[in-house]
Amino acid sequence: MEDPCLNRTLLNPESKKCRSYLPVTPGQFSFLLGIVPVFAAWIYAEYLEYKKKNTLAKAHSDREEEGSSLPSPKARTSTSTFPIFRFFIMEEQFLIDNRLTLRAISEFGFFMAYFYICDRTDILGSSKKSYNRDLFLFLYFLLIIVSAVTSFTIHHDKSPFSGKPILYLNRHQTEEWKGWMQISALLGLHR
Repeated sequence: MEDPCLNRTLLNPESKKCRSYLPVTPGQFSFLLGIVPVFAAWIYAEYLEYKKKNTLAKAHSDREEEGSSLPSPKARTSTSTFPIFRFFIMEEQFLIDNRLTLRAISEFGFFMAYFYICDRTDILGSSKKSYNRDLFLFLYFLLIIVSAVTSFTIHHDKSPFSGKPILYLNRHQTEEWKGWMQISALLGLHR
């Protein structure tokens, strides 16, 4: 008889459920190889920004006591022209300048890892969907009412061509409608 959990470990012999312990794939390895240095660089950039703000605040308070002005900021000098080299050598000014980009990449990597854990592992248990038509319709109509009320806010954006205010289908209104349509589409797909 063939093993029901070939390449996997049996969780519960009665339920015949298995947990997968497969080797790390090249995609997983390359993701970790890319995201770990970016995460470390982001943490280091946050530390550098914190240290920079503290030293500037201290220097500013010292200068106020002496009555003189702050020195001019240092000119940026780059030891390398390519940003990837500046990243690999962890150039402090480069990391401070790109701190928000490093943060965005780190957050994206965190979300991707979270999605992988939720979708491909047994760490978080699965649950059954429960559908209640009345609750869904109540929430959906409540969403429509809130979106209609907030869409009537008037924004006085000026047209780049005529200079007159655009009161109908301005940028704020279309962006808001796009968001509400995305929410309603997600609600419709997941019921």
